[in-house]
Amino acid sequence: MDIKLVDRGEEGELILSGKLDATSAPPTEEVFMKTAARFTNITLNLKNLQYVSSAGLRVIKRLYLEVRKNGGELTVCNVSDYVMEVFEMIGFATILNFK
Repeated sequence: MDIKLVDRGEEGELILSGKLDATSAPPTEEVFMKTAARFTNITLNLKNLQYVSSAGLRVIKRLYLEVRKNGGELTVCNVSDYVMEVFEMIGFATILNFK
């Protein structure tokens, strides 16, 4: 898993590449929480995310809750068909903001 941060002032964009699974979830969660503490609004760019497991979904949910707690908005973009199907199956498609 590779994560790149793009600083856009009030907003941070996290660009994920690879697989978000049980192995990569803990370090990803650490990056997510640091980013949520720094930025009000966050865009999660999933263009190069190939796979997401239940552990990865938990980390995304935690980021969503943290951003909302801070009064911000989490936007998700460039979601592959596979990842979108997973989001739809578990109900993320109804709570996340997609662009």
